[in-house]
Amino acid sequence: MQISRLDRCPKCKGYVMLQKDNYGWYEECLQCGYVHDLLTVAEAEQRQAEGKKSEELLGLQSQMV
Repeated sequence: MQISRLDRCPKCKGYVMLQKDNYGWYEECLQCGYVHDLLTVAEAEQRQAEGKKSEELLGLQSQMV
């Protein structure tokens, strides 16, 4: 499945296509072949929650010192 996007490749500024395979969604540059895996909403929320937990732990550690 392919969906065209108007985004530009961060590497060569070429055109990026949004595609999906058995492993999930990804972006692929038509000019240089750069590939970037995209997160699902659930994965993005999980990473954000993990980031908040680590920030809280760092804050607690700095208060203890």
